[in-house]
Amino acid sequence: MTKVANAKEKYDFAFYQYGSERRYESPRAIVPLVCNLLHPTSVVDVGCGTGVWLEVFQEHGVERILGLDGAHVDPAWLKIPRSSFRAVNLSEKFELAERFDLAVCLEVAEHLPINAAEGLVCLLVKAAPCILFSAAMPRQGGREHINEQWPEYWHTRFEGHGFQKLDLIRKEIWTERSIEYWYRQNMYLYVRKELVQQREQFVRALGYADDLILIHRDILEAHFSLRPLLRRLPRAVREFTKRRFTRLRGSL
Repeated sequence: MTKVANAKEKYDFAFYQYGSERRYESPRAIVPLVCNLLHPTSVVDVGCGTGVWLEVFQEHGVERILGLDGAHVDPAWLKIPRSSFRAVNLSEKFELAERFDLAVCLEVAEHLPINAAEGLVCLLVKAAPCILFSAAMPRQGGREHINEQWPEYWHTRFEGHGFQKLDLIRKEIWTERSIEYWYRQNMYLYVRKELVQQREQFVRALGYADDLILIHRDILEAHFSLRPLLRRLPRAVREFTKRRFTRLRGSL
């Protein structure tokens, strides 16, 4: 009960409802691209929040949906039928009996402890042959971001389960200002290897640069503009002085 109470304090109604209509702009721009590419008839959203993305998938003809998130999500907040939502603890490893055409997990992984990362990946790869995934990079910032990682961290884990990374979405949405920058920066498809070989478009995507890390200018400005640098300067000077002192003392 305490864990649920704590989660309700961290992820309250306001967390899911900021700029209510703006919450729809990103899925309404991205979901059509994903549907045209994969033609899913069933979608599971791991860390679905109020189910906004699933609602938009339904608008585009997806017949079967399931949203998974913590018990802190009040059923009254849901944008999908209550029967399509299941309360689970994403920090703990568990099995999902159903299988879907597509699994979605967007800006969720950074909210889970690092020891939950492999369990999350296992859940996704067993749930569907295609995964739409987005997770915060280091210094992206946000509420309760406790495991921000570079994309390679996640690429390696999915590859270990026989999935290949396809960078097909970001190039289509990078300049779309209506889409939240974290999706434009972090969104990848992970597809089971044998399925990749069946689609020429997927095979071509394997030839794209696989080390391309795009960092949105909002993050660069937040961390590397003059004001943040000045804020960090005193600490940097102290650390430099300490290192120099230690080095000089060691040479005596």
